Amino acid sequence: MQKPRYKPQQRRSEEMRQRILDATVQLLRQDPGAVSTTAIAAAAHVSIGTVYRYFNDRDEILGVLLEETIHEIYNDLTTAVGAALDLDLDASTRAVVEALTATFERHAPVLAAFVDRATDVELVSGVERTLLPLARVIPARHRPDLTPAELDDLVFVTMGFTADGCLRIALRRPPGSDREAMVDLTARMLAAALQPQ
Repeated sequence: MQKPRYKPQQRRSEEMRQRILDATVQLLRQDPGAVSTTAIAAAAHVSIGTVYRYFNDRDEILGVLLEETIHEIYNDLTTAVGAALDLDLDASTRAVVEALTATFERHAPVLAAFVDRATDVELVSGVERTLLPLARVIPARHRPDLTPAELDDLVFVTMGFTADGCLRIALRRPPGSDREAMVDLTARMLAAALQPQ
């Protein structure tokens, strides 16, 4: 990866950098295939030179957006897991699946850009690495009978289908489908996997 061109130190420079990032998100919402540095400059109402002052290329802009998105997803999920700790298993899994789906929906333009450029598995793996510490909290609380190795195995499997399911609901849900029913189904699957055998 190339070294970032310019790390803003002043508020005005940071605002300009954020303007470029915000314009990119707007373009991703409108037409992900049309996002180029030229289009980004036009949408941000800046010169192409200004874009290149802050970013090496389009890929770096998208990479920064993905890093910020994953950070925000982590924060959203931290809040949801904290709120779900005192709930029973069914309610806690429903709360976590709803929160993860909602945060994926909120960040859909950025996530969709990466789904289109890579496989879903690669994107989900990147998100999973960040969320792994959180993914252990609820299973550990509801399955104190497991050894650490068994808990690791359970978290590995349940995190994979939960993150992928929430991503599919957020980004690939068929028109006219029932979002709430899909969230409920994913939550029930997660709760069933976490039940003692």
